[in-house]
Amino acid sequence: MLDQAATNPTARQTLTACLAGTGETAGWLLDAARGLPPCARRLTLDAQQARDAIASAAATAATETPLIIRDMLKRAGCRLTE
Repeated sequence: MLDQAATNPTARQTLTACLAGTGETAGWLLDAARGLPPCARRLTLDAQQARDAIASAAATAATETPLIIRDMLKRAGCRLTE
């Protein structure tokens, strides 16, 4: 979807819905988590940030969504526990 979004309206619409859902869910979970320190900055997510997060991740069996959310939290300055 990321590669096709620039020229394919259906891919762009699907990607927008997917990224919006991912971003909103991550924000909601962060708000709902008790005892989690606040983030230094707002969570942000766009197609380029998603592409960068996926490209920079080591080859793992993990799906793309956790990689994107982990990247969002790191960029926002949230403390992550491993």
